[in-house]
Amino acid sequence: MVWDACLSFLCIFCQVTRNEWVTVRYQDMAGVWHEIKAEGELSELLQHEIDHLDGILALDRMTDIKTLCTREEFEKRYRANSPYAT
Repeated sequence: MVWDACLSFLCIFCQVTRNEWVTVRYQDMAGVWHEIKAEGELSELLQHEIDHLDGILALDRMTDIKTLCTREEFEKRYRANSPYAT
C-alpha cells in the first residue's frame, strides 16, 4: 500500500494498492510503439495517471475508508514514514 494524493483533490490523501513495477506500452506522436518497465515512484505515478485515463480516481482504489485524511492530518501523522517526505 502507498499513500496517494491527486491534483483533482488537493487536500485529500488515502492509501491505495499499487504494483511495485509495471510495463507500459505506448505510441508516440509519430505512431511508433514503445515499451518501458517502470519501478518505484514512476510505477506509482504511471498507474495513477493511467487510472485517470480509465476514469478511475485514487478514492476509487482506497484500501480502507479509515485511511482517508486531509493533507494537514497526513503531514502531522504520516509524512515522516512516507516516500513524500523530503
